[in-house]
Amino acid sequence: MTINDLLADVLNDLPEDRRKAVADIVEKFGADDTFHFAMALLAGTDLRERRLVRMLINDIERLEI
Repeated sequence: MTINDLLADVLNDLPEDRRKAVADIVEKFGADDTFHFAMALLAGTDLRERRLVRMLINDIERLEI
């Protein structure tokens, strides 16, 4: 199984509005297959999970400063 197979499975499970949001971002800014997959996974998360991802990103950014 390839990353594109996994990406297709995740995109197929997303509601249409979230699938379109991912597609719009990829079209506007570009993304390699791995990042496209990561964005699709995030699009499938709920509010709590997205907050946890934001916390992780903030922690990583603080470490990089």
